[in-house]
Amino acid sequence: MKRMLIVTVAATLLGGCAVTQPAATHSKLVLRTEPTTGRSYYLMVPHSYRPGKPAGVIISCHGTIPFDTSVMHAGEWEWLAEAHGCILICPSMVGTDGILGAGPSDRMLNDEKLIMSILGQLSYLYDIDRNNIMITGFSGGGFPAYFVGLRHPDVFSVVAARNCNFNADSIDGWYPPEALNTPVLVYYSEHDPGAIKGQSQNAVEYFKRKGFKLATALVPDKGHERTPEYAMKFFVENWRGTPPIFKPLPKSELPFRFRFHRTWR
Repeated sequence: MKRMLIVTVAATLLGGCAVTQPAATHSKLVLRTEPTTGRSYYLMVPHSYRPGKPAGVIISCHGTIPFDTSVMHAGEWEWLAEAHGCILICPSMVGTDGILGAGPSDRMLNDEKLIMSILGQLSYLYDIDRNNIMITGFSGGGFPAYFVGLRHPDVFSVVAARNCNFNADSIDGWYPPEALNTPVLVYYSEHDPGAIKGQSQNAVEYFKRKGFKLATALVPDKGHERTPEYAMKFFVENWRGTPPIFKPLPKSELPFRFRFHRTWR
């Protein structure tokens, strides 16, 4: 148990690594407060946004604080959101402890209230494409990404877990049968710590056993690092309607090295 805790701590520490993706965009990143919960989130509306033209939405859940934060996710996703014309939301979460936490339901429900309140508020301010909303998480952010995304299959079009913690007990029995039709992506890296690899593999086995629409992938030559472009590609591949043209990060090797291995019901 002690050894597993040490490995998990190491994984989480690496989860706080610097954001290396290019972040220069024409859009402005704004820190806002959600009024019903009093909690904060970062918002970016793409420069290409126009009223009357609904924009897709990316919600990214950070991992264990202080090693991973909402502002890190804002920097991680800013370029990709701008390039694909998506509104970006990066909330400050309370249920993402990947060291001692395991997706406790009370904190997951608090994060659910925050995320759904943000979406409700923004739907009055912007034209949101309700058919294309992705929820994604990195490391401990997998807990709320799975929990919130699967509980609202009428809201979230895809769920993408990036090098994530997973606990079957924190989601089993919490989502409706319709969640089985939500495309789910689980991927991790070749050199991820054992705790992240093991929990990601547990997630894959769980979703296969339950009959989810599942895609999996192993990112080569990487550790516990941020690779959001794979989640973005999955979002575009499962776009409802005419998708934006996928644009990998500059100098990304994604188109040549990444393949999805799908398990369909």
